[in-house]
Amino acid sequence: MRALLGMGHAHIGLWALILAGCTGRVEYAKGEAGAEGAEEGGAVAEGGAEGSADGGGSTDGAGSGADGDPSDGGGDGGAVETPALRRPPEAPDLDPAPGVVEVELVAAHQTRTVADGRGGEIVVEGYAYNGSSPGPTIRAQVGDTVRVRLRNELEVPTTIHWHGLDVPFEMDGVVHGPGGGAPMAGAVEPGATFTYSFTVDRPLTAWYHPHFDSARQVDAGLYGALVVVDPSEPAVEQDLVLVLDDLPLDGIVVDEGGVDTGGHGTGGGHSGPSEGLWLVNGDVAPRLEVPAGLRLRLRLINVSNSGMLWIGADDEAPLRVIARDQGLLSAIEAPTRELLAPGDRVELEVEPSASPLRLIDHPYVIEGGEATGAAAPVLEILARGAGVPADPLRWPTSGAAPTTDPGSTDVRWLLQGSLSGDDWRINGEVFPEVTVAEAVVDQPVVIEVQNLSPTTHPFHLHGMAFEVLSIDGAAPAARQVEDTLNLGLYQRARLRAVPPAVGDWMAHCHILPHADGGMMTVLRVEEAE
Repeated sequence: MRALLGMGHAHIGLWALILAGCTGRVEYAKGEAGAEGAEEGGAVAEGGAEGSADGGGSTDGAGSGADGDPSDGGGDGGAVETPALRRPPEAPDLDPAPGVVEVELVAAHQTRTVADGRGGEIVVEGYAYNGSSPGPTIRAQVGDTVRVRLRNELEVPTTIHWHGLDVPFEMDGVVHGPGGGAPMAGAVEPGATFTYSFTVDRPLTAWYHPHFDSARQVDAGLYGALVVVDPSEPAVEQDLVLVLDDLPLDGIVVDEGGVDTGGHGTGGGHSGPSEGLWLVNGDVAPRLEVPAGLRLRLRLINVSNSGMLWIGADDEAPLRVIARDQGLLSAIEAPTRELLAPGDRVELEVEPSASPLRLIDHPYVIEGGEATGAAAPVLEILARGAGVPADPLRWPTSGAAPTTDPGSTDVRWLLQGSLSGDDWRINGEVFPEVTVAEAVVDQPVVIEVQNLSPTTHPFHLHGMAFEVLSIDGAAPAARQVEDTLNLGLYQRARLRAVPPAVGDWMAHCHILPHADGGMMTVLRVEEAE
């Protein structure tokens, strides 16, 4: 079933009016309000609990009304309310033993309703973990053993990949090796269960998603956050996970073959085919109200299968960036805009003041970067009361300098492709028919990745983090460790990794239609002879 778009009144406040200017291409199917999905959808408001068995949906007041003329956007039915920021449900720990976190995830179909910010609704027939998209947030401490029992109630196989974590190869969630050979680790078949088990060794914001038919299953809603904390880090009053996804304007279809997203992720401009409405924890442009004087730690995750999020404050005030993919930075940064490619994470420290903080998404296209068009609202943060804004925290940054580039190269990968079709390659090869690169466990490997295609590519390496030695010959100002690195048109990056475990580790573009189209290869890590 394609997503159903229902009309409501359209007397729009300022924040919603900005949104309306960015989403004018939505075509409403009048009278198809999708009541069944709205009944099933619940809300998790700020600090609240799950509102229904499936946890999806939008907050009260953010849906459609009955009055107003949909043709001209006027009417006297009252303003469309901005939804309060919902928080993904927390995954309950089923094992009371210290040092162990045990969680159950159920992958199944879900109908959810999203208010579009204009008085209408989008009913999405998709997938979810435990009836929620985003799925439950899994929290652990450094050194914990994490066990996740996956039960597959879909009609198709699935897996879970632990994006950003170093896990044993058999726990990585990847199913097919190079050359079209036997499965690397079996997919979880419909009706079956599988338990993933691994130890988390450093504090960071990671996330989980399928690595089987990834572009379709992730786009359908199978994703969630996994947060690893270090109790010695400075404490904030509110530590918030913000899962960001773009909902395709032309809908989502679920059938026995999987999910068809109606061309989502195939290219195009800002709010074009590659980017629809940005959702934060399932809602369009929500707001967060907190007492003045609090400190917030915002953990942003771009789970879109192809959308680029170029985020900043609407007044161009600098952001306080404390961490990215692999945890705290070597030095705090203060950019006015932060680019989040698919798979990327960033952590911001925020001290709300009397002036609202409005985060917006600037136009950005994978065919070349900055684009024309209006910015779209993402999140508004308001401070209540007359408290004095808190002082920024002192984070335990290392101040480490970049590792010196040895000058030699062990692995070289060229990213190639064409906008005219689904032909995406690495070194001229289409996965799974690829030449396997090799490395030795616990020994450094220098990898050079160059983008020779007409689009950007967020490069992701499984099984290990990597240090960025240079981009186009320029070393970073401080040591930079990532697991996903966006490569602009014709950029060249030199990376250094130390593989911690043996395995056939995937390397691919995290624009998932590109990966599914063949832009994927393998780094085989073996024991030293």
